[in-house]
Amino acid sequence: MFAVRFAMITCACFAAVGADAEALRLQQDGVERIIWVDDGRADKTMQAPLVLAIHGYHHPEAAAARYETPADLAWPDLAALTAQHGFVTLYPGSYRGQWALFDGLSNTETPDGAFVDDEAFLLGLVDRFVANGIADPDRIYITGISDGAIMTYRMICLPETPFAAAAPLIGTAFADHLDDCTPKTPPALMHVHGTDDAVLPYDGWLFASGREVSVPEVMDHWRTLHGCTSQEGQMLENLDPDDGSRVGEMTWTNCTRDGTVRRYKVIGGGHDVPDIDAAPREDGRLINRDLDTLPVMWAFFQANPRAN
Repeated sequence: MFAVRFAMITCACFAAVGADAEALRLQQDGVERIIWVDDGRADKTMQAPLVLAIHGYHHPEAAAARYETPADLAWPDLAALTAQHGFVTLYPGSYRGQWALFDGLSNTETPDGAFVDDEAFLLGLVDRFVANGIADPDRIYITGISDGAIMTYRMICLPETPFAAAAPLIGTAFADHLDDCTPKTPPALMHVHGTDDAVLPYDGWLFASGREVSVPEVMDHWRTLHGCTSQEGQMLENLDPDDGSRVGEMTWTNCTRDGTVRRYKVIGGGHDVPDIDAAPREDGRLINRDLDTLPVMWAFFQANPRAN
């Protein structure tokens, strides 16, 4: 794995995310980074699965203040799963609200004119928790929302990626990352995306900074990495006929290891993560209530430890 390049400053404990949550403050690339750590282990001497939860875009001027409390980075439903199943979740904060989705992004420039290395930052976190005996190296997982999903793809495309499985939510990969996406041990992949997403469209988009590939493109790349030659699909039960959307589940089969490539297509869904308990957004838009995304994601992670 990547060499750890951190120096710890301080650690302050809080109970807002979980009983053992704490804020970890680290120096990396000459700037302070905050990571909220939610340790759900009942036995603190045992290794456990580790989940990195990568947040979406935050406005640069608001980012620093937001990261001072766990509620601003933590996902409540994931915190409940962390406690219930006894794993460890890391909620790292990006520098100035945006991940280094590509080299030279202005929001990732430090005061001395350098740019933060988020690949090294996230890999260093994994190294740290494995070296400390907290994380099981065969059960390292990553998920991300929106821009966090794009960063998730960047991380799982690395040749020596440490992640056993990944769940990018409502975001795909940049074409430049996918062009060089040749992990030696491809992680299992579960992707969730709405067809009416106007922020990071299902069919991809051409930004000034590069092309976001479509969901079909990224899924075809991933099924190829896993050697999958066929697929099976079904429509999930329409639990809420009034939410204006349905979910189609597609699982690729005849793979090197089956059950490793799955897509949830939210037909009529926007830039939101499905949740069976979701309330309407403040703007009145309905969120799909047919898929309980985070519990389904955790079951997918449990079924996919690192392949040896």
